Amino acid sequence: MRPSSVYVALILVQVFFATLPIAVKIALRDLSSPALALLRVTGAAVLFLAIHFATGGQRVRSRADYLRLALYSVFGVILNQLLYITALTMTTATAAQTLVTAGPALTLLVAILMRHESATPAKWLGIALAGCGALLLVGVGLHQGSVLGNLLALSNVTAYSVYLVISRGILARYNALTVITWVFVFGVVGIFPWGIAPAMREVGGMGAATWAALAWIVAVPTVAAYYLNVWALARAEASLVAMFVYIQPVMTASLAIPFLGERPSPRMIPATLLIFAGVWVSIRAGRAAKARDGRVSAAGQEG
Repeated sequence: MRPSSVYVALILVQVFFATLPIAVKIALRDLSSPALALLRVTGAAVLFLAIHFATGGQRVRSRADYLRLALYSVFGVILNQLLYITALTMTTATAAQTLVTAGPALTLLVAILMRHESATPAKWLGIALAGCGALLLVGVGLHQGSVLGNLLALSNVTAYSVYLVISRGILARYNALTVITWVFVFGVVGIFPWGIAPAMREVGGMGAATWAALAWIVAVPTVAAYYLNVWALARAEASLVAMFVYIQPVMTASLAIPFLGERPSPRMIPATLLIFAGVWVSIRAGRAAKARDGRVSAAGQEG
């Protein structure tokens, strides 16, 4: 698989995710956060199951793997959805998406603590460069949100960082579609008690804009983005996958101008340059690490 394909997939993931807070803000006009979370996860699970069976997807081979997938759903879907959507009821889209930039550092820290990957100076440099860009963006909108809403958004990022790290192992045994399908199926089970009552009350009052926003949320920043993210995760380190999240605030800020009436900030230009510099350094670091591993493997085979 060409590395460029992975990078294209990761960029698309961030473009798709960048539309999420705008669509969620629209949907929250008629829906509460538990109801929206349940509708989003259920719609995605149905689509993933349909694609899974239509394409003759893999069967999960053991009860232990089912339990692992259920655990992954706790961090990657249940906590991720409930915390993020609830945060958007309390804070701004810009603030929530700015806090997403904490993800790469958190993911790398989790991966190092769990000994899933090693830290290198180049990785830290990439995170530092992109982090500086993210800090410039913090002033654009972070102060507009509530403290509790921002804390919930940061907790969501932490949960998803754990998911990125712990789910990589099972991707060596199953394809991306199988993993993401069952993660969402278990996610429906976990969110159901929280969302079923408000969903039954609120669905009847949904307007056309809310239905359109919900359809977009399910199809694009959920089904397409999650699948591409897992597909890339099977082919790249978790820290590299997380690094691309730095693109999200730039995309969201650009989309928020026409859709939410937010005014652009002059900080966006230097912030964008730093963010993309950090992503570029991380990509180079990943390529160098793979090249070193290849040389070591070849040397071992020759000996």
